Amino acid sequence: MTALPRFAALGLLAIAVPSAHASSDPAQPNPALVDPVLANPVPESIVVLPPPPLSEAVRAMINAAIASGEDADVETVVKVAKLANPDHVAEIDALLVRYRSQYPPVAPADPVGDLLAAAIASGKDADVEAVGALAKATNPDLATEIEARLVAYRAERQRLKDEAAAAAREKLARAKFYENWKGEGQIGATLSSGNTDSTGLSAGVALTRQGIDWNHKFRAQADYQRTNGQTSVERFVVEVEPQYKVSERAFAYSLGRWEQDRILGYDTRWNLSGGVGYKVVDREGLSLSVKGGPAWRQTDFTGGRHDSEITGLAGVDFGWQLSPALRLTQVASTIVGESKTATSSLTALNAKLTGALSARIAYSAEIDSNPPPGVENVDTLTRLTLVYGF
Repeated sequence: MTALPRFAALGLLAIAVPSAHASSDPAQPNPALVDPVLANPVPESIVVLPPPPLSEAVRAMINAAIASGEDADVETVVKVAKLANPDHVAEIDALLVRYRSQYPPVAPADPVGDLLAAAIASGKDADVEAVGALAKATNPDLATEIEARLVAYRAERQRLKDEAAAAAREKLARAKFYENWKGEGQIGATLSSGNTDSTGLSAGVALTRQGIDWNHKFRAQADYQRTNGQTSVERFVVEVEPQYKVSERAFAYSLGRWEQDRILGYDTRWNLSGGVGYKVVDREGLSLSVKGGPAWRQTDFTGGRHDSEITGLAGVDFGWQLSPALRLTQVASTIVGESKTATSSLTALNAKLTGALSARIAYSAEIDSNPPPGVENVDTLTRLTLVYGF
């Protein structure tokens, strides 16, 4: 059957079949009359052709820009190439990635940023603040950015300080009493002959311990000298002083001191005191503290007499780091009683030699307003010693 008769037959069939609206039963197609070609049309396959390859002219232009090594030229050529060849954006980007892997972009020069970064790397707060202030003054357009870097540096430094302080506090809390002691030992000798034959020896030790609530000090000193066959200096001192921290600057103290100085006329002298003190100056390289309170003193004189009385004590402790190698210290105390006043003073200048070894010249004075008969009221001693810190 040809196509035309076939379509004609179908048309006739459509006329002969009653309309769906003429009957309540929907019309059912006759399977024998359904055209298999029309019922199952064969879908046409859609073939998508790939875009033509990137032209050699464009590729050559990009390679030439890459070979020049000029970032600005490469960026410009790549941008134009992608606009003109939207189907090849991925391929062009691959060429750019390969170029960036071989020649990373060079950051523009930033002398102000480099100078500030170098100061920050040093970790010296004073240098960082000075450089930051100068950078903001000479580059007002960058002041906000510079200040942000300074704020971040200060916050990081404070975080590190807080962590270090917390670690140090934890270490102190776990330490035993015999741990964390620091100190120094000193020794010196004198020998002279001629008009005056003299030999002498001076030795001492000083210890300190810093705790969370308590600080402790211990000092012992011995001086002995013979001149022309007679003892001219014979002095021994032992001193213990615990301190309780009331606040960052205020403290309470107790002091025990034992002395022997037969040249000054006593075999033993005890001083016991307790009171309060205050750190007037407490910063790196400079310190000054004062203290005072009631005291009790007992003296056993060489002649056999004994004396005991309630007194008052006032003291001062001063330290000044003159330079990295020089330090000046002054420790003095005065005990005021009803019958007399006694003052002890020790001034020392330390010069660092190497490592923990230093040389010290010290001048001490003992002043007694009412000494035993035949004894001068002022007695001084100069020492030259070597000091080892530990």
